[in-house]
Amino acid sequence: MNADTPEELIQAIDLALGQGNFNQAKTLSDQASQDYPNHDKIQRYARILSSPNVPFQQLSRNPNTPLNLSWVIRHRQDYRGRWVALEKGHLIADAGSLDQLFAQVGKEKMKDLFYTIVY
Repeated sequence: MNADTPEELIQAIDLALGQGNFNQAKTLSDQASQDYPNHDKIQRYARILSSPNVPFQQLSRNPNTPLNLSWVIRHRQDYRGRWVALEKGHLIADAGSLDQLFAQVGKEKMKDLFYTIVY
């Protein structure tokens, strides 16, 4: 791993997540978790990214992705720890769990939306 400090690892994980490289973020957090077992933020990332309930898929290029990611960045303080469903940079729904979000929006509609947990 090229990062030397926990903060650099966190930055690398954030960058991977921001680019939609969820598998890379998971790999980085797994290694960081082993290297820094007592670092709270690294352990939080490891718990979130290693969850078997979080579906990891590489996103195809979508012109709405920057709009959605921009929304997440602007509103992350207000929705931290919540699941959100977005469409073209607009909030459709938010919930405390992924199951609740799917129940609110409907499974078929969720296929057309960008959804994520905000951290």
